[in-house]
Amino acid sequence: MPEKIAVDLGNIQKTLFLPLWGRAFESKKANPLLVDKTALEIIEHVDYDFSTIARNIHELTQVAWIMRSICVDKVIKSFLSRHPKATIVNIGCGLDTTFDRIDNGSLVWYDLDLPDVISLRKTFIPETERRKFISASFLDRGWLKDIDVIDNILFIAAGVFYYFEENEIKDFLIRLADSFPSSEIVFDVSSPYGVKVANRAVIRNAGLDEKSFLKWGLDSTQTITSWDMRFRILATYYYFREQNRSLKLGNRILGFLSDLLQVQYLVHLEMMK
Repeated sequence: MPEKIAVDLGNIQKTLFLPLWGRAFESKKANPLLVDKTALEIIEHVDYDFSTIARNIHELTQVAWIMRSICVDKVIKSFLSRHPKATIVNIGCGLDTTFDRIDNGSLVWYDLDLPDVISLRKTFIPETERRKFISASFLDRGWLKDIDVIDNILFIAAGVFYYFEENEIKDFLIRLADSFPSSEIVFDVSSPYGVKVANRAVIRNAGLDEKSFLKWGLDSTQTITSWDMRFRILATYYYFREQNRSLKLGNRILGFLSDLLQVQYLVHLEMMK
């Protein structure tokens, strides 16, 4: 048996294993919604016990991770249809493989995360001329100067912002608007109730502790538009509106209620000039 690759990550960083496992699990299904061969490889080779996640994560949570990826892919592909040579910045990239699914051969892609994550990432995913890595917190200011833009820029942040305080996210988005007028960003949010449920039923069940808890719960997208006159909501995307018939009936109902009550969803925001 090959030697496993050691993992040394901070508490929040360890949450990257949740959607990673979700994509690997989906890839093994008879009729997967998404196939991620890299996730399967990583699961096989990292020295991390995924059995607690596999045993305790609810089917609805696993499918929500997949639907989030599918929705983000659609946003990126639409953006690329308008801006073929766009710059895409993947904030808090973890071990995400979105680039592999959407690359049009012309875009420039930046994967941004903390140094410990980028170090692990480099073990499995190569850096190239159009796929660049940045070791930094997204809250740092310096990395913004390293981004090259030819044909507009789209930021994506999946599974990131709700681990931080609201004022940190507000300040960061305003900073993006100052640095990149007319740019766009898509990110997922949870309601205050969703944050409580996630901490109890996802983070704890995955074997993680309170240091990995979600913090920011969003009551309404109007909160975001109130932060700055330049902010305009382009769309919101709900994970279970397109019903997945592979789900059990009870979980389809729970998914419908999750969307209806806006427990978790994606926000697509434009930062106007």
